[in-house]
Amino acid sequence: MAYDDRDLAERAGRLREDFVVFNRKMRTKSSGHLLTPTQLQALSHLDRVGPMTARTLADREQVTPQTIARTVAFLEEQGMVSRTTDPNDARAALITVTSAGRRTLNMDRDKRNRWLAQALEKTCTPVERELLFLAGELFRRIAEEADAPSGSAPSENR
Repeated sequence: MAYDDRDLAERAGRLREDFVVFNRKMRTKSSGHLLTPTQLQALSHLDRVGPMTARTLADREQVTPQTIARTVAFLEEQGMVSRTTDPNDARAALITVTSAGRRTLNMDRDKRNRWLAQALEKTCTPVERELLFLAGELFRRIAEEADAPSGSAPSENR
C-alpha cells in the first residue's frame, strides 16, 4: 500500500501522538522513586553504557552541560551515582552508577515491565503482541539511523 506524502505525514503525526499517550502512561508506572524522567534516563544511560564523563552523558542525552550538571549533582546527593577521576584526563570525572542507583533502576524497570506485560496480555492478541515487538525493533532502528551521519549506507536488515 503506497501513501502520498501528505497521507504519510498525517499518519506519522497520529503515530507520534500515540507514542506521547503511551509514554505518559508508562511514566506513571514508576516505582515511587521521585526521580524526574531526565534523571531516570541519565541514570539508565549510565547503567546501560557504563561510566562516562558529564560531557559525554550530556551529548548522549542531547541536553546542555548545565542540565546534566544539575542532574548528576542531584543523583550524587541521592547516592545513585559517584564520580571518580578520569584516568585519561585528570581534569574530568567519570560518573558511575552506584549499587543504590542500580537498585532504583531495577525496581523501576521491573514495575514498568510487569505493567506492560499485563497490559499486553489483557489488551492484545498473540499476533498483535508479536507485531508490537517487531515494531519496537523498527522504532529503535529508525532512532539509530536518524542519528547516523548523512550519506551513510542504509541498514541491510530491510
